[in-house]
Amino acid sequence: MENTLPVPAVSGATPAKPPSYVDRFMDFFTRLPVPYWLAYLILFLLQSTLSLIISWIDGWLPTYTFNPIVLLFPFWLWAPLAMMTYLDRIALQALNTVRPLLGISDSELEDLKRDYTTMPPHIVLISTLTWIGVYFILVYLVRNSFFVQYHISTLFSVFIVFSGLLSYAVGGVIYYHSLRHLRLVNRTVRLVGQVNLFKLEPYYAFSKVTAQTGIAWVILLSVTLLTFPIQIAVVPVLGILILQGGLSLAAFILPLWVVHQRLVAEKRRLLSTLDQRLETLLTKLHQHLDQHELEGIDQLNTAMSALQAEREVLNRIPTWPWRSGLLTGFLSALVLPILLFILQLVVGKLLGE
Repeated sequence: MENTLPVPAVSGATPAKPPSYVDRFMDFFTRLPVPYWLAYLILFLLQSTLSLIISWIDGWLPTYTFNPIVLLFPFWLWAPLAMMTYLDRIALQALNTVRPLLGISDSELEDLKRDYTTMPPHIVLISTLTWIGVYFILVYLVRNSFFVQYHISTLFSVFIVFSGLLSYAVGGVIYYHSLRHLRLVNRTVRLVGQVNLFKLEPYYAFSKVTAQTGIAWVILLSVTLLTFPIQIAVVPVLGILILQGGLSLAAFILPLWVVHQRLVAEKRRLLSTLDQRLETLLTKLHQHLDQHELEGIDQLNTAMSALQAEREVLNRIPTWPWRSGLLTGFLSALVLPILLFILQLVVGKLLGE
């Protein structure tokens, strides 16, 4: 996988918007001599290892034992960054694929590319401050059930609070990033000119973006459920499950709704034209029969058979802009965090937690 997808400068293009601190951070990793995902993975492992070592030193965990909760905040810091970096790249690839269908100039295309890869700094700052506030509220709500019930010592408590603060401040930006991408996909598909039911490949390009965005949320939610003891805060976790599950489904379907509607309209138009031609042929056939003119009836029958075959072809053309089986696969993945949530509750009940 390539680390960078450079955007060439185009004369007359709008001046580049200043990137947010998250964009600068991701850009730094894409410029490293190693794949960005490997750099994120290494840092995730280093932070997780440090968390584990501190838990041993502080006595929260017996030496050389493991608790998956030490992975939670490192995962929510580095996984969202890796996912945002990846989604930016596949969005640019989709944009290049659908480019022939867009009625925009080269400079407008470059502006659109920058929109996909650069978040407004002030919105990112608002997101960061909002999630910091949410984090401190959650820490306050679970302070007894988590820090006291799990007998977490002072040093490890300080480390966890700081790690969580960093994770919420940076990782929480993925919410805005996803919503921004969905809005941009919706805006881009509205720029598509003439719809062609027999050339659907470009329309499938953005279904990969929306599907991968939804799957990213499924992954984040599933790992969270695997590492966080939900018995501590069942209601908040259930709220997160509903929020992120709904966001996953919305990310997959809503941005492509416009394409679906246009494909449906084009399909109806073609079927309507076919019906008119079939009506004309039937009128001619009736005229031949009424006038007892059998000559030419075979040709009319052949033409009507061809039109019926065309109808079958048109009816088989899908109007949702994704490949067959993609929706089924996505919905199957979406079931996973729901099952994990139920399983955690059942296991907690059986263990008396």
